[in-house]
Amino acid sequence: MMTVYDALEKRHVMPRAWDDWADYRKQWSDWIIRYSKRDTSILIVGAGACNDYDLEHFSKFYGKIYLFDLEEQPMREGLRRVPAARRKKFKLLTGDLLGIQPQQYQSFCVKVQGAINRHGKGIDLGALAEYALPMVEEMYTFSRAQRKKLVLPWADYVAVAGVHSQVNHMLPWIWEAYMQAIAQREGTLFQRIAQENSLLMEELNDKLLASAGRRLFVAAEKSRAGVPGGVEGAYQALGDLKRRVDGKNLLLTDSRSVPWPFDLRQGMIYEMEQLVLTTDPSQK
Repeated sequence: MMTVYDALEKRHVMPRAWDDWADYRKQWSDWIIRYSKRDTSILIVGAGACNDYDLEHFSKFYGKIYLFDLEEQPMREGLRRVPAARRKKFKLLTGDLLGIQPQQYQSFCVKVQGAINRHGKGIDLGALAEYALPMVEEMYTFSRAQRKKLVLPWADYVAVAGVHSQVNHMLPWIWEAYMQAIAQREGTLFQRIAQENSLLMEELNDKLLASAGRRLFVAAEKSRAGVPGGVEGAYQALGDLKRRVDGKNLLLTDSRSVPWPFDLRQGMIYEMEQLVLTTDPSQK
């Protein structure tokens, strides 16, 4: 049975990203290399197909490159852009930054869709939210236990771009789809998701900083053009990282804002806040 989750999963495939992101990819990759030393190691978290990283350039500069993502296949696709002779520098690693399984999302969709089918579009959305909330709590309890098992590998440098907003994005996507289907609005689940993001982003930043021997490079969505407010997940992550900067054990070496043409066909342009965070104060 096809669920809302299955339909939304297809939106992750962006066949034009490599071409559309060319300028952004060069800016981001060059910036990372500018603050790195040659023949060191780098870990790219949430690598995917690496449409926002110039892996060929990286393969000439770094001695070891770790790619980390939920699935191996997209990383293999990105690795095809690297000359075969330099692919031995790469190691592909898989792991789940959130810890909710596809079947859990599918079960959630089946139950929520069933309730809507029984009551029709006139269903009381507040009552539907009350019905859905215990399932969300169960998923988050499960995910927290799963995340405790995840340890990211150590590297001299760690880079993460456009990931914080995506870690916990599926539940709000699903809920938004149902609200659009029944033409009603309700904020309870969104509030709960935002609350979880505050905890989740702190945990993820803990792991990223612990893995970064010298520096952590972060790019997160500061805002979306034409849409008021911050971007969920990225907002909490950026705030948490800035609060940690103490000028002693964690330094904010550089920062800037760069436009990211995520999907120009849908008018989706993000203002990315990029940070260079130095975890080893001896680095210059």
